Amino acid sequence: MKNKNIVMVVADQWRADSIGYVGNGDVHTPELDKLASEGVAFSNAYCQNPVCVPSRASFLTGWYPHTKGYRTMHHLMEDTEPNILKTLKNNGYHVYWGGRNDFLKIDQDVNKICSTRDDQFYEFMKKVMEKSKNNNERETSELKHYTHTRELKEKVDHPDVDQIDSAINFINDGEYGEDPFCMYLALSLPHPPYEIDQKWYDMIDNKSIPEPIKLTEEEWLKKPSILRGIYRNQKLYNLSDEEIKNIKHIYYAMGTKLDHYIGKLVDALKEKGLYDDTTFVFFSDHGDYTGDYQVVEKSQNTFEDCLTRVPLIIKPTKDKKFKSRKTDALVELIDIQATIMDLLNLEPEHTQFGKSLVSVLQGDDKHRDAVFCEGGRLEGEIQSADGGHTPDNEYWARTTEQEKMPQHTKAMMLRDHDYKYVYRLYENDEFYDLKADPYEKDNKIHDAKYSELVTRYQNRMLRHFFETGDVVPFKRDERF
Repeated sequence: MKNKNIVMVVADQWRADSIGYVGNGDVHTPELDKLASEGVAFSNAYCQNPVCVPSRASFLTGWYPHTKGYRTMHHLMEDTEPNILKTLKNNGYHVYWGGRNDFLKIDQDVNKICSTRDDQFYEFMKKVMEKSKNNNERETSELKHYTHTRELKEKVDHPDVDQIDSAINFINDGEYGEDPFCMYLALSLPHPPYEIDQKWYDMIDNKSIPEPIKLTEEEWLKKPSILRGIYRNQKLYNLSDEEIKNIKHIYYAMGTKLDHYIGKLVDALKEKGLYDDTTFVFFSDHGDYTGDYQVVEKSQNTFEDCLTRVPLIIKPTKDKKFKSRKTDALVELIDIQATIMDLLNLEPEHTQFGKSLVSVLQGDDKHRDAVFCEGGRLEGEIQSADGGHTPDNEYWARTTEQEKMPQHTKAMMLRDHDYKYVYRLYENDEFYDLKADPYEKDNKIHDAKYSELVTRYQNRMLRHFFETGDVVPFKRDERF
């Protein structure tokens, strides 16, 4: 019997509260909401790193970023190391990889990973980088603030549209033959710059955009230094609330555009008669501040829910028993690999830390007692490629802080349904009572009322780090 197909669609920088099924009635994501109604939608899925490269390396391997040290933006994986795409290829799958390469070194053999590679994104990014280089040849004084926001246009060219069209052609042309296929689409929306076509923008009601989360001076003093630095550098405090809300308006519309084209991909599977025999997994690598806390984009070692909580939808094949619903089970992105292997009855080829979600798909809303996310670096560690950006570049506001200590300290988040604890190596920790303070504005780390809880969460983090700090080679030496 032919194995079932897999489609994995990964959005870039899409925060969970900006999608309809999570409960946001102000966005317009009808296609993903429909997919959620046909499968299992997760409202408490968390990434393992708040930036793209280490997050992708983590969910593709089933390792935490600290397990093998893949926690930087500029140190990518070798083709000799394990990942879910290689595992499926080794088990007879035609692996189609479209879009971003944010985990494999550029000089590695992609044929070890996939059967078909659609790399239009690479050519698109070359043009973007050249355009950015030209645009950045201007006086620093022109940049009064760093919003990553562009003017609305009649039409915005974006590689995701072409990537999805190519994926649809792959489905229709039947290049996979008699083999089951795994389609891995690593897309780019709604990653900044915040830029969108007018027609998608007009689908969102500006009056319904929520007010930005803002902190008092006292609350800012208890936040990590890197976030304070980004806030100071980006200067969004010079903008009105309406201007900041417009950033989120554009961001929502970018999601609407991607939602439309994901719907076209789903329709192609249905028209080809493949949908019922395909497990469809949609998720994002991490979130985005989008004006909340009066900052935009992301940070490499801060862990507010808008950065770490991501959408996740799993629509199993028709022959699998599952309970279609929205679940609040705590899950991690590294669980996706283990779930796919479990659904396909495939044996893993390497030690990994994901926990299969099959029991959750079947109706169990208990999965993990806590979820983890991490980032940052040690003193003296080199993580940047070129020493950062100059002030005429929009990314300078963040990357200049990443060149400093304690700003870029190594840090780890532990979160459950009630509390969030963040261990920070070179500065004060963080502790938030999420029931009383859902926007994580008031750091209670020095509040005596929470001291016993803090100790309990510190011990839980120690256990997590001890359990996942390394991996035993999966195969024993042939001499034994």
